[in-house]
Amino acid sequence: AKNEKEKDALFDKVRKGELRILLCIENKQRFISQIMTSKTPVRSAEDVDEATLSYAEIKAIATGNPLIKEKMDIDVKLERLKMAKSEFLKAHEQLQHKVNHTYPHKIQDAEKILGNINKDIETIQNNTVLDDSGVEKFSIILNGKTFTDKKEANNFLSAFIKKNSNSVCPLQGLSGEYKGLHISTHFEYSYSHEELLLEGNITSRKNSSSVPGDNINRIIEMAESRKKYADDKQSEILNLQAKIDNGLAELDVPFPQQEEFDTLSLRSAELTHLLNEDADANERDKANLEFEKERRIENILNGEPESLCEKSFFFFAQKQLDSVNDDWSESLDENAITFLLDKGFPKDSISDTIVKCSPTVPSKEDVFNLVDSCTRRAASCR
Repeated sequence: AKNEKEKDALFDKVRKGELRILLCIENKQRFISQIMTSKTPVRSAEDVDEATLSYAEIKAIATGNPLIKEKMDIDVKLERLKMAKSEFLKAHEQLQHKVNHTYPHKIQDAEKILGNINKDIETIQNNTVLDDSGVEKFSIILNGKTFTDKKEANNFLSAFIKKNSNSVCPLQGLSGEYKGLHISTHFEYSYSHEELLLEGNITSRKNSSSVPGDNINRIIEMAESRKKYADDKQSEILNLQAKIDNGLAELDVPFPQQEEFDTLSLRSAELTHLLNEDADANERDKANLEFEKERRIENILNGEPESLCEKSFFFFAQKQLDSVNDDWSESLDENAITFLLDKGFPKDSISDTIVKCSPTVPSKEDVFNLVDSCTRRAASCR
């Protein structure tokens, strides 16, 4: 409310039972502001929104209790923190699963593969032929025949390929051994090409070639690549272990806004308790007010006035109560004051009578202001 006049108007709405409209608007605005957007439509709306704060302020003013706005502001912050904490715990749970299960299983698989690679490397070392000076000599077995000259091995493959020139598998039927690892071929139907295989504890694959020398070189490359493959697996294991260590350190970090969350939660609980106490007090005040209204109406109808001013007020009020079915409003206070002013009673007597006898149970300040207003209006009419 920008001024006292607007504030009084809001209080009038509360007295007329229109606060429930504000409550409905607040709840609807929370969802409308999220759905009616230029962004991609959402399938669900969150119960947190900046736009609802203005409605919360209206409701706080209308009820005359600033604790309501504080409570709603805190609840909005708490909802955001709850969502942030939920995301944090979700990521925490996913990381914990990786640290406890995913990464250890990957390390276990990588170590198993690394063990098999190392066995093949050992086999290669044990089956490498050296000359008297310790220099490696070429040696390969193709279809049961040992070749110590690379050129002779290429000539053998050239004749083998020429024999199968009409086939999509130029090395079909080839088998052998290189440094203790088995050589074979396989036709890969998915890609319609023939593969050279070098098998030990693990298997290496390369496409075969119609050029004999290329096939020999590819067999040599598959054997030598095991060292690099072992290094890559070792690096993979170290990287996975580093992820586990980093993950364990990250899991020890608590929710960064936990202190703020705890503080707001405590204050929210305090406000809820205070508002419940206020609600109970308001209910008691309302019951007491209704009892006092009934007592005053009964006194007007059946009691004895203690002054001439009260007698005139009783006379006026009895007629009004008969016409409005024992109900009384603030406007009737104003009419009663005007009636008593016309009868010539002084302002102090009128004020005391209205405060004491009016069924609205008004405050002294409200009555004094109303008497002054009626007095000024009566003077201007004259």
